[in-house]
Amino acid sequence: MSIAYCYVKRSTLYCRVLWFVLAATVAVAQDDAQALVSRMVANELASQKRPQYWMYLDHQRKGEKDEVNRVLQMPQCWLIWPVSINGHVPTEEERKRAQMQLERLVNDSEARKKNREEIDADAEKSATLLKMLPEAFLFTEHGQVGKSLRLTFLPNPQYKPSSNEAKVFHSMRGELLIDAKQARLAKLSGELISDVDFGFGILGKLQRGGTFEVVQSQVASHDWEMSLLNVHISGRALFFHTIGEQQHEVRSHFKPVPSRLSLAQAASMISGGRAPGAAAGK
Repeated sequence: MSIAYCYVKRSTLYCRVLWFVLAATVAVAQDDAQALVSRMVANELASQKRPQYWMYLDHQRKGEKDEVNRVLQMPQCWLIWPVSINGHVPTEEERKRAQMQLERLVNDSEARKKNREEIDADAEKSATLLKMLPEAFLFTEHGQVGKSLRLTFLPNPQYKPSSNEAKVFHSMRGELLIDAKQARLAKLSGELISDVDFGFGILGKLQRGGTFEVVQSQVASHDWEMSLLNVHISGRALFFHTIGEQQHEVRSHFKPVPSRLSLAQAASMISGGRAPGAAAGK
């Protein structure tokens, strides 16, 4: 057997061993990443079961609307007061409408119930998408960004979406930042890597290239709240109506809501002293 032949045989064996070691390393790293994501999701879901209540500024641009509102969270409902609308101080008419809405929430239990149901429905959708993460995507660790661990993700081909929301979400690739100390979601951003059809394209289609970004910030020792939301997705729907999801939202100036605050007191606080005339809790 020639020396050259032996060298080739050894090189081939070496390449096979090296490939096996690298593949095993990647698999272990991916398993670690999936476990980290699962731990983060568990922490996020646990935090939803022990909510903290805050008053904050909410600056939201959606389409041609640009609004800054003061939001005060209560267990019964969330109260909103306009700070600016399309760059101007609210008019007297706009303040009157906001005041009427406050009074309705303070005095009408059905209005509070509807408000709370909408909040809970949004929270449930958020929880559903969070639960999808470990199964719907394959994650790979890519070092650290500041105090967060950086992971990238691609759709898991084995996952079968069970809803339209899941179908859109599963068509994303992107980046996930997880706080290294508390294993909390710091940032989730994604991009549609393919068009998404509804009803074989008859009911609608979202175009590839659309993006979304969610950032959470630590506002207390063990409480993280959404501080940024960016959505830029477009497409066509039935009868050629445009699906316009162009939204930019920033939440800031978080302040804890005092315990034992009544709804009337909360309404007065958020409106700057314009307290509704009736008592709370009716």
